Formats: sequence, C-alpha cells, structure tokens
Amino acid sequence: MVRNFVTSLLMVLVYMIAPAQETGTLRGTVSDDTETLIGASVVMLEDASVGAATDVSGNYLFSLPAGTHKVVCSFTGMRPDTIQVMVKAGETTTQNFFLEQFAEELGVVVVSAGKFEQKLEELTVSMDVLKPDIIQSKNTTNITSALEQVPGLTIMDEEPQIRSGSGYSFGLGSRVAVLVDDLPVMTGDMGKAEWSFIPTENVEQIEVIKGASSVLYGSSALSGVINVRTAYPKDKPLTKVNVYTGFRSAILEDDAPAGKRIANFFGLDASEASGKKWWDGVANFSGMNFLHSRKIKQLDLVIGGNFHYDYGYIGPQPAMSTVQSLSDNPVQQFVMLRGAGYIDILSGDTVQDISPDEVREIRGRFNFNLRYRNKKVKGLAYGLNGNFMRSSKNFSLVWNAKGAEEHSYVVPSGVDSAAYVRALFNNPDGYYQAYPGTMTLTEITTFYFDPFITYVTPRGIQHSIRSRILYSNNDNSNNQSNRSTTFFGEYQIQRTFEKMYNLNLAAGASGSYSMSQSEVFVGGDTTGNNNMKNFSLFMQLDKKFWKVLNLSLGVRGEYYQINDTEFAVKPVFRSGLSFKMGRESYVRYSYGQGYRFPTIAEKFIETTSGGFGVFPNENLQPETSWNMEIGFKQGFKLGKFFGYLDFVGFWQHYNNSIEFVMIQSDNIPGLKFYNTGSNRVRGVEVSLMGTGQFTKSFGMNVIAGYTFTVPESIKPDEVYTTDSVQIVSVGDTIWKPLELSHSGTSVSDSKILKYRFQHLASIDVEFTYRKWALGYSFRYYSKVRNLDRVVYELDANNQFNTGIIQYRGDEEVEGAPAKDFIVNDRKGGTYVMDARLSFQVAEWLKAAFIVNNFMNNSYSLRPLKMEQPRTASIQFTVKV
Repeated sequence: MVRNFVTSLLMVLVYMIAPAQETGTLRGTVSDDTETLIGASVVMLEDASVGAATDVSGNYLFSLPAGTHKVVCSFTGMRPDTIQVMVKAGETTTQNFFLEQFAEELGVVVVSAGKFEQKLEELTVSMDVLKPDIIQSKNTTNITSALEQVPGLTIMDEEPQIRSGSGYSFGLGSRVAVLVDDLPVMTGDMGKAEWSFIPTENVEQIEVIKGASSVLYGSSALSGVINVRTAYPKDKPLTKVNVYTGFRSAILEDDAPAGKRIANFFGLDASEASGKKWWDGVANFSGMNFLHSRKIKQLDLVIGGNFHYDYGYIGPQPAMSTVQSLSDNPVQQFVMLRGAGYIDILSGDTVQDISPDEVREIRGRFNFNLRYRNKKVKGLAYGLNGNFMRSSKNFSLVWNAKGAEEHSYVVPSGVDSAAYVRALFNNPDGYYQAYPGTMTLTEITTFYFDPFITYVTPRGIQHSIRSRILYSNNDNSNNQSNRSTTFFGEYQIQRTFEKMYNLNLAAGASGSYSMSQSEVFVGGDTTGNNNMKNFSLFMQLDKKFWKVLNLSLGVRGEYYQINDTEFAVKPVFRSGLSFKMGRESYVRYSYGQGYRFPTIAEKFIETTSGGFGVFPNENLQPETSWNMEIGFKQGFKLGKFFGYLDFVGFWQHYNNSIEFVMIQSDNIPGLKFYNTGSNRVRGVEVSLMGTGQFTKSFGMNVIAGYTFTVPESIKPDEVYTTDSVQIVSVGDTIWKPLELSHSGTSVSDSKILKYRFQHLASIDVEFTYRKWALGYSFRYYSKVRNLDRVVYELDANNQFNTGIIQYRGDEEVEGAPAKDFIVNDRKGGTYVMDARLSFQVAEWLKAAFIVNNFMNNSYSLRPLKMEQPRTASIQFTVKV
C-alpha cells in the first residue's frame, strides 16, 4: 500500500511539474503615443486561442509554450504590430507594444504650417494636401484643375480664392501666396502666379493653408498659402515620360439628335453646334512631360520638362471684313474702325486682326533640382534649383456675347477718317469668342534660379539660406508689355530644445527687391519704371505638452517701400492650439493676422482693353485682416477604410480691403482699384480625406468637401472714396466726379461682396481593382450673387452688349430704371463633372482615358468669360 501511494504521489508531482518546465509567461504593456490601451488583443500568430486582452492599466499576461513565437498585438483603429519573442520554460518574458495610430496609413506629413515636419492631424491651422497621383490621373496640363478639388478653393480666371477671401481682381494682386518649395513664384510687379510655370511633373505634394498666414509667408498670404513641394530622388532611379493628346467638343443645340451628340463627343461632327463654336475642325491639344531623378554618389539630380500645344477654346475677335455698312446711331461705343484694324478710342492704338491660327498656346518648360550632400561635413548640403519656360498664349477680357450681332460705333472728335460704322458679326452667339479689341496675344519668357545651402549641426540645429531670382517678361500684342525681376532671399534657423520638452523654434529674416518696367505701369513714373523693396523678421514657437496639447505662437515684422517715395511698417501675430481629446479626435483653435501691400500694377496701371479703361490709384493703401477659426478633426475606421472628417467654423475680417471697382464716365467703362472699407467673411466647412484597401485587389481614395460662406460689406452704404476719374479720349479730356460705396457700385442691394461663391462643393474619388482605376470628380459653384452694376447698365442700355443679363437669367424690374435689377436664382449654380479610366498595361506602362466636363456644360465662373467645354484625352505613362 505504501509503495502504491508513493508511486501515485510521484506521478502527480511529475504531472504538475512538467508543464512548468515546458511553458513560460509573456507579459507587458500596450500603449500608443499618449496613453495605455484597454482591451488590446495580444495573441500567438500560430494559435489565436493562446493570448490575452489588456486590463484597465493596459497590461496583459498569459502562458504559452516555451520556444520562439510570433505574437500579434492589435487594437481597433490602430496599426497591428507583429514581433518575434523567445520564451524560456519556467520564466517570464516582458514585451511592451507601441501601436501607431491608423493615420499613418494616410502617410500625410506636412511642412508649410510651421516650416518643420508635422503630422496633418496635429496642426493648429486648416490645411489640405494633394498628392501627385491626382495631378497625373487628371491629365493636368497646369496645376489648377487639380487644385480645384481642394475644399473651399476656387481658381477664377487663374486667380486663387480661399473661402471667399477674395473676388475677381483682373489678374492683378493675390490674397493667396503661391509658393514653390517655400519660395514665392508670383511676379514682382503684378503679384500673379503663372500656373503653367509650376513643374507638375515633379511634385512631392501640394499643401494648402487656409486663413491668414502672413507670419510665416509675408504680404500675399492674407487669406492663405498654396505651397508646391518638389521632390528629390529616392534610392532607386526613376525615369518617367507622359504623353497625351485630346480635343474639345462643340456646344450642341438642345435638340441635336443622339447620333450627332456621339459624333461630337469624339470631335467628328459639329454640324448641329450652335454659334458658340467658333473654330473649324477639331480644337485639339497635345503634349508630353518627362522626369528623370537619381542619386549619383553625393549628388541628387532631378531634371524634368513639359511641351504643350493647345488650339484653345476662346476664339479671336471678329475680323474687319465683317463690317457691312455705316450707321448714324449716335451711341458712344468703345471700339471703332480705321484701315485694317480696330482703334481703341481711349488710347488711339490700332488693334490688328487676330487670325484663328494665332489663337493657341504653345509652351516649352525645363526644370532641374541639384543638391550635393557634402561627404566631409556631415549635415551640409548645397545646390541649385531652376525652372525655365517659354510660351505663347492668349487672353480675352470679354466675350463677344449673345445678342451682340449689331454694334454701333461713334468716333470722337479729333480722329481722322472718322465714320460711324455698324459691324455685323459672323457669330450670333459668341460666348466663346472675344469681343473686339479685348484679345491679347502674349509671348512669355520666365525663369527662376534658386541657390541654397542647408546645414544641420551635430546638436540638430538646422540652418538654411534660400534665394530665388525670378524673371518674367510678357510681350503683349497690344503695346501693353511688362517685365520684372525679383531677387528674394531668406535665412532660417530651426532648433528643437529637448531640455525644454521639445520646444521647436523657427526664426529667420527675409528680403526681396523687385524691378519692373512696363508700358502700362505709368501711374507712378511716366517712364513705366517702378521698384519695390520688402524686408522682414519672423519667429514661431511650437510646443507639445503631455503628448496631447500643441501650442503655436508667431510674430513677424515687415518693412515695405515702393519707388523710394513711400514706405510702411507692419507687425503681425498668430497663435494656435491643437488638443487631442481622445483617440483620433482633435480640436483646434487658430488666430492669425494678415496684411497685404498693393502691387505695382494695382497702384500704377494705366491702359485700355477693348475700350475698357484701367486707371491708376497712387493713393492705394495696404489692407489688413485677422482670421479666427475653431475646428474639429475626427479620425475613423470603417472596415479597412481609414479617413478623417474635419469640421471648421471661421471668421475673417478685412480692413482697408483692396478691390477693383468698375466705374463709368461719359459712357466709357473703366476699372480702378480702391480701398473699399471693412469687409468680413464668415462660414463653415466640412471635408473628408480617406483611403482604403479592402482586398488585395480592390482599393479606394477620396477627398471631398463643402464650404458655405457669408462674404459681406460691414458698411455697404458708406462712401469709401470721392474720386475724379480722368478719361482721356482722342482729343478730349473728361473728368467725372464719383462717390463710391458698396451699394452704389453693386448690382445687388444686399451686403454680399462681389464675385464670390457662397456655396462650394467638391469630391474626387478613385477606385482601383487589380490593374484598373476608375476616377470621378464633381465640383459645384453657386451663382455669383453680386457683381459691378456697370456691367448690367452697359448691357441694359445697349451701350455694350455683354449678354450678362440673359446669361445669368436676371431680370429688370418693370418700369424701373435700367440699373435696378432683381438678381434671382433662375440660373442657379454651376456643376462640373470629370471622369477618368486607366489600365496598367505592364509594370512600366499605364494607359488612361480622361474626360473633363463630360456633361459639356456651358458655364462661366467670372463674368464675361466662358470656361472650357468638354475635353477628352488619352494619356500614356512610361515609368522605369
């Protein structure tokens, strides 16, 4: 009995001891960058039944067989982490897990907000980011078609508007700073970016800041910044060639048969087209981009370029041969006939015929990035970037509108060989054709060179010196040429103070000097020679507290001088915070001041175009603003779709606002820039950015948004200026006293500012399946509720048949003077839809078919100029 008892006891002991010798214990903590995670799962990869979940303290503990195992840690909304651990029998092994937020799946790191790398979700300002894929997939011949997919951003006749922060300004001056690699790319005289000059073939990403950003980017950043960041080579060399060709459809009559519509879609038959089609044959375009980047030991090399030909869609002004007979109608008009050309009665210049063959754009652009990383001095790099473009293009100020079949002209006194004439135009519906005398052909030569040097010390202090020489020469066909050279330089220092809990400092100094020579900028110096100087000091501090709170403070001081006769000094401030309320929940607050000095062109331009006078205002003063916003960003995960929803309310207040105003004196319309008093823009915006890879073969990317604004004059009835405009006719000088107010110069009796869209909506979504990709874009622009009253008066009184009343669907009040109108919403708004389909033929070859404005809507964003009809193109991309 004793023997049996001892034997049984030994067997029990062996059974109890054996597991302890064959298993071990794994324990640890699971956390993210701010806190421990409750309920995270830690399991063996080989057997998911072996594992545990973290407790209220974020700790886990479980036993598993001794040996080497792969262990997976996962948590909803976080990126899973898989590691290999060695577990010894009878021992406890500690393994902590740190999970990254799923926002990393979006891969969005930005620089523009603070001039150092930050995660998009932690910013204290509103920012949207465009990746280069959308630029290529939309066959962007210039970058504006991609930028229009950014929520709240509109490009109106090449002028950027952010959240109704500005209206149409005749191409002179911008409240949005346009940069390439943190350096301004706007001309020194006109303050305007040439969008086709931006190297679309070599874009790392585009960062769009919304709201006043003058602290870091100076005068032009009154309501935002568009910063295009170019790319340097990766470890693997890249060569890419993109070729494309396409055509435009005609605008067909509503009752055109289906067969005609199908043929017209492919550019084969336009016989049912209305008079809006001015061209004969196919209005085609074609071009190519190329890019090569590689590392050659310590040298980073990037070269790229673009060649583009475009037949255009805005036709030339009617030819002189259309003049049929004389008329004795004594209505003063703005263009008359002499010899083989038009005579502009304000300047006496002859505007020659422009043939359809001349109405096209031809562009050649070449760019390079060179950076040498010093091998002997670690952290030292220097180089030279450059970009050169030569192009021929055209610009039309006013369409040859519907209802303009018959124009009456009068020749003022003092003009030889004068006669009253009547022109019967070939095109009875000329929305896509220029009004007589308003088309300009321009030969553009522009380039920049950017020498730079950067140095990161062993202690991590970053020094950088960046400079840019920007030259632009616009040789215009109507004796209105202009050229400018701008020298810009900036020194910047960045340092992170680790002992002060990672306080980041960005500070520096910048300066620019612009020289301008123009035949039309003669309001200040009759020779047309003007110059502008600008110097500044800036500093911004960014600090993160307790891993959840980001604070930002900035200040800038600016000195501005023009023509050595007047100067201004302006300090501005900004502050912001971002607080992480929970996992992927962020609330932010931002306050920023902005300012903008008037450009040389705004102050001194004096010219005419088709009878429209543009008058100088030497007394134009700088405008200032402040911007406040409160935003909430929420990350989410739906299955395998990761995204961010962003909600923001904003308020921007402008003082001394610079706006152009269309005035009329003795039946001659003119444009002039004025300080129009105090304005404000309030609104809300919601946007979505996300990506998903649902299966190995099927994925999706989306960017969408809706913006509602209330842009209004604070004191619409207040007279902001009493002026006397000098109108020079041939042989006559006329002075017209003017008292100007917002209400007195507006077609609408509301406070709403001119040339603004109150409702904007956009979405771009792309689905990928194996080698296929299908994309769709949608944009909605609400009706522009207010614009200059003179535009309507000219149309209503048959002085200048703009066709604007008929186009907009606006009506006159019966029995009331012609200038009083009811602006209704019969026309509503405008929507534009694009589509694209691509196929990855081989690893090195991709083919795509792109249709923009595929509904072929006839629409106008700024008064008196049409936007493009439908375009269809094919594109082939070779990448090795």
